[in-house]
Amino acid sequence: MLVVGAFHAPYCKVYFRITSRRAGRLTNNMQNTTRRPRLLMMAYCCSPYHGSEPGVGWNFAVQAARHCDTWVICEQHKFMPHIRRYLDAHGEVPGLRFVFVPERAWAAAAWRIPGMGYLSYNLWQRRALRAARRLHAQVRFDLVHHVNILGFREPGYLWKLGVPFIWGPVGGTQNYPLRFLGEAGPRGALAEAARTVANQIQLRISRRVRRASREAAVMMAANSTVQHDFARIHGITPNLMSDIGVTEITGSPRSYTAKPDCLKILWCGALEPWKALSLLIKALARLPEGVRYELRVVGDGPMRSRYQRLARRLGVDRHTTWLGSMPHSEVVRQYDWADVFAFTSLRDTTGTVVLESLGAALPVICLDHQGAHDMVTEQCGVKIPVTTPGEVVRRLSETITSLADDPDRLELLSRGAFERAHEYLWSRRGERIAEIYRQVLSEQFTGEPEEEFSYA
Repeated sequence: MLVVGAFHAPYCKVYFRITSRRAGRLTNNMQNTTRRPRLLMMAYCCSPYHGSEPGVGWNFAVQAARHCDTWVICEQHKFMPHIRRYLDAHGEVPGLRFVFVPERAWAAAAWRIPGMGYLSYNLWQRRALRAARRLHAQVRFDLVHHVNILGFREPGYLWKLGVPFIWGPVGGTQNYPLRFLGEAGPRGALAEAARTVANQIQLRISRRVRRASREAAVMMAANSTVQHDFARIHGITPNLMSDIGVTEITGSPRSYTAKPDCLKILWCGALEPWKALSLLIKALARLPEGVRYELRVVGDGPMRSRYQRLARRLGVDRHTTWLGSMPHSEVVRQYDWADVFAFTSLRDTTGTVVLESLGAALPVICLDHQGAHDMVTEQCGVKIPVTTPGEVVRRLSETITSLADDPDRLELLSRGAFERAHEYLWSRRGERIAEIYRQVLSEQFTGEPEEEFSYA
């Protein structure tokens, strides 16, 4: 027999499934001194069918539920249909329940206005706190964990519940290098400069950012730049944990028996100012005449026409295929086509496409900063120091020339990429998350606890 339960409040819904056998176990746990910890997770974005922030929310929730009885608060209008569809198709996720809090009707429009999205998000967090308090009065949580949205600007309010608070992985403190503003175009340069100023101010003066970081039993940083920024400004060194992972790895190391006749280079991402595809285009224009290559660009965005004009002017366009946006299943085939992946982003918390490339056993060329600095090692790619635009272009060109003439190195990097990707499996992430939960609970309940926790 299947029981579907719902919890109703003025503006939230809980949707979960409990089999009759599981219902019995829950009843028995109320009578036992040993039980699983009860966790409340805040994940505004949560979907089993998307990557980026929604995928982060979903995967953290699923992994947490392996070790704790987990309630997840997420936004109703965007994500409840996805979660219900998944549960209808696959059945319950043991130990996992969802609390849906709707955003205001005008919120969708607000997210399209610069700066207004965070106002809408803050109002949603306030409503979510009220739902959390009502639920906490019934359930009595042992831990709370704010997962996303990842940006440091909005830490939510779960730290007000008086329960051990975990925050992160946190991102967003990384800035666009000012020396490279010329790569962003006039509008992009203005936006990035303004964002950098806002970051510096908000990171220092936001009372809630300071309060949340100090109240947190554990804070996690999505990259080492964020880790360094909080240590420098707030005197708190967060644990380093990437916000992204992979469910499974389907690629395999590549074999290069001879020098490639034509080096196949893949670039994938939104054509936005901070992605800096222009650096790669300029580097390709500097290649020696004997280096044959083909570039495929996956993605679309406001900088597309600017990048295409640059490629035509420098003679790179005749070697380039502009594929535009495409379904993820088709993007995966592009990883299989390529010999090397180029990641030129000048501002990114991590870079999901970098991890996808590693999972496809595809060597990566990237800039040596922010999330890419943490993910890519010498065994799986080549990292270019972020110095000046001219120097970066020169070293990108030299790296591509070197790899085009060295099949043995390409093969070694492919094997290294395959091995590195395994370190980002969500199952491994889940074990580390569980260890953090154990640490927090053991520090919270010292002496003789009334209850012992089981993480089975």
